[in-house]
Amino acid sequence: MGRVILSIAAALVGAIVPASVDAQPAPTTPAAPTAPAAQKTSRLPTVEQATLPNGLRIAVMRNDAAPVVSVQVWYRAGSKDEPRDRRGTAHMFEHILFKGSQRVRPDAHAQLVGSVGGLVGAQTEEDATHYADTLPADYLDLAIQLEAERMRNLVFRPEVIARERAVVKDELRQQDDALLAKGFLRFLGIAFTKHPYAWTAGGSLPELDAITPEGLKQFYDAYYQPNNALLVVVGKTTLDAVKASAERHFGPISRAPEPPRPSLQAAEPPQAARRREVVAPIGAAGLVLVGFHIPPAKDKDIYALQVASMILGVGDASRLKVRIRSTDPKSSPKRPYGVDAAAEAVVREEAGILLALGVFREAAQAEGVEAAILDELGKLAAAGPTADELRKAKNQVQSGFLFSLENAQGLGQAIGRSWILAGDPGAFMRDVDEIEKLTAADIARAAKQYLAADKATIVVIPPKGGK
Repeated sequence: MGRVILSIAAALVGAIVPASVDAQPAPTTPAAPTAPAAQKTSRLPTVEQATLPNGLRIAVMRNDAAPVVSVQVWYRAGSKDEPRDRRGTAHMFEHILFKGSQRVRPDAHAQLVGSVGGLVGAQTEEDATHYADTLPADYLDLAIQLEAERMRNLVFRPEVIARERAVVKDELRQQDDALLAKGFLRFLGIAFTKHPYAWTAGGSLPELDAITPEGLKQFYDAYYQPNNALLVVVGKTTLDAVKASAERHFGPISRAPEPPRPSLQAAEPPQAARRREVVAPIGAAGLVLVGFHIPPAKDKDIYALQVASMILGVGDASRLKVRIRSTDPKSSPKRPYGVDAAAEAVVREEAGILLALGVFREAAQAEGVEAAILDELGKLAAAGPTADELRKAKNQVQSGFLFSLENAQGLGQAIGRSWILAGDPGAFMRDVDEIEKLTAADIARAAKQYLAADKATIVVIPPKGGK
C-alpha cells in the first residue's frame, strides 16, 4: 500500500533527493480528469513472477506496444541501511556501480547500453537503490548480463572512489542555500530521534570523507546479493525469456546471509508531545514546516492519508494554498498569511511522515502561517472533505499514477517500488481501486488519528534580515 502518490517532490522534497545517473526526466503531471480513472488499471497486464534458487526474485510485465524493455534491479539497500556515522554510503553505489567491474571497464556499462540506443539510470532512496537499463528488446540478455556482472564483481579502486565521492559532495553542496532542502533536513532531524529516516539518501559531507573502500566493500557484500534484490523487466518479452537469461547470468551467484537491518533496531518511539524549534534563517523567504508521523506503507490508513495530503496541499484550490494566500485578518496593514503552501504524505517502507508547509516573506508572518496550517488540519479532522474535494483528490492521485505508467521505465519503477514498500511487485495495481473506495469519513478519521496538533513536529525558519 502507499505506492499511488501524486508526488509534489519537485516543490517540496525533490531538492534533497540525489540526482540519478543519466536518468530520464520525470513527466509533468497532467490536470486531474473529471471522471474516475480507477477502471483504467484493468488494462494493465499482469505481473508474472519467479524466484531463482539463490533467492533472486523476478517480476515481468509483458507489453508489446513497442520493441523496448526496461531492465531494472532493485536492492533493499537504502540510506536507512547504512552505518549511522557513514551517511552517504548507499548513495556512493549509485555512482561507483558504473565505474567498472572485473569484466567491464569503467563507464563501459553505460556506453554499451548507449551504443544500442538505450539509456541507463540509477537512484538512491531511503529504502532502496535501483538501477535501470531501457533499451531495444533484442538486447534484453545484454542488460541482464551487465547487471549480473556488477552485482558481485565490482572493483573498488581508491582513485575512482575518491573521484565519485567528490561528485556526491558537489551534489550536496548545491543544497547549501536551498530553503526547502535544508528546512526538510532540519525537520527530519527533529521528527526522528532514533530512526535513520532522520537523514536522507544524499549523505553527509563530513561523513562522506570518512567512507573508505573497505567500508564500501562491507556494505556491498552485505546488500548487493541476489537474495536481497528484485529483477524487474517490462516490455516486449516473456517471463520464460527473462528467467532463462537470469538463470544464465545471475544463477551462478551464491545465496548470501540475510543482510542486517539497522533500522529495525532503531524503531522510532511514539511522539508523546509537540516538538517545535525555530532555526537560523536560510534564505530571503521564511518557511514553516508542520509534520506528523504516519504508519508504514503497508498500513491500510496510508490511502486515506495520501488523499488527505492532496486535499490539503496539492493544486491551487487545495485548502492550505487557498488559506495561506488569503488575507490574514490579524495583520496590520492587511496582507496575505504568506506566499504559498503545500502538503505531501512521504510514504516509506517503515513509518513515514505527512508534511505540510507554508512559505512567507516577513518574519511577522510566521505565527499566522503556523496557526493557519494547524487550523486547516483541525478542520479536516473535524468535518472531513466535501464531496467535490474528495472526488478531485481521488482524480489527482489516480491520474498522476496512471500517467507515470505510460512507458516501460515508469512501469518498472512502480513494480520495484511496490516490492520495496509492500513486499509484492504487483500490489500497486490494486491501489487505485482502494483509493476509489475511500469516503469522507475515512479521511476525517485518519486526519483526527494522525494529524493531531499536540503530536506535531514544527520547524520555523525566519527569513534573513527579518523580512
